[in-house]
Amino acid sequence: MNKRINMEKMLTTMNKIHAVFQLLRIRQYYKNLIMFIGIFFAGRLFDFSIYPNLFLAFIVTCLSSSITYIINDIKDRESDKIHPEKIKKRPLANGELSILVAIILLILIIGIIIVSLIYFKNLLFLVLILLIIANGFAYNFFLKKIAFADIIGLSTTYIWRALAGCAVINVRISPWLTITVFLTALFLATGKRIADLELLGLENAKNHKKIYDSYSAPLLNNFLILNATALFVMYTLYCVLGPLEEGSIVPVMENQGLLVYSTPIALYLIYRFIYIVKTKPKIARSPEKMIKDKGMIFGGILLAIIVLITFYLEISTLQFFNYN
Repeated sequence: MNKRINMEKMLTTMNKIHAVFQLLRIRQYYKNLIMFIGIFFAGRLFDFSIYPNLFLAFIVTCLSSSITYIINDIKDRESDKIHPEKIKKRPLANGELSILVAIILLILIIGIIIVSLIYFKNLLFLVLILLIIANGFAYNFFLKKIAFADIIGLSTTYIWRALAGCAVINVRISPWLTITVFLTALFLATGKRIADLELLGLENAKNHKKIYDSYSAPLLNNFLILNATALFVMYTLYCVLGPLEEGSIVPVMENQGLLVYSTPIALYLIYRFIYIVKTKPKIARSPEKMIKDKGMIFGGILLAIIVLITFYLEISTLQFFNYN
């Protein structure tokens, strides 16, 4: 009997922990990995002294995202109760957690963030964390109800996340990084909207998000092609022109010429994602599931190898890679 009671208590505790994880949206934390892109393109990937601060900043950024998730769930708990999909993943709506628990978690998270920001003593990082929180509020309360502004607003938050990673380790913020991160997020977000329509149909998509009243598949397809073109052009320009150094366009990488050979792979990845949007909408709706697509994995590995060689290996003797 005691063993059974202990087992039930353990299961109850595990369910509560799982509900807390759902409220914090820990499954969405992978989106904050964009913070690490700055150290890669700054050539400091193997500077291990900066990782403790960067990992702490990653946690702070994740918790900042959770603030908007919690407040959004509190605000929408009544409407979530009648939504067949959301009620399964919303512990406040399905009664697994109380409002009091959510408020306590919110206060605790805010306290942790304040202490962490005092530790960093970095004004730019503080501003970017506030922008992440403000962007989340703007999206959840206003932007997600406005056609096109919802996609742009959602994509903008990735800029603040990427720049927060640069700020905490004091590397220069490149305009290439800012624009490319934004265009990539815009491309993925548009693809997700199309995948919703492909998978759910227009009527079910409207029930999922009211904003789909303003969208149609042909309209979103046009946006997807526009975003894909802008993204590829921006990446190609970066490969040809190189990073910006003190306001001038100069090749600051030893193997700059090699990077241009990655453009066909980048184009393949863009094509592949468009193909997935049309044929595998379940994957396109959740970008983290891209690891299940062999084409994306293969292309991603090839692209990463070329970029790694360009930034981190000295092969200047191979003159045919250089433009001069």
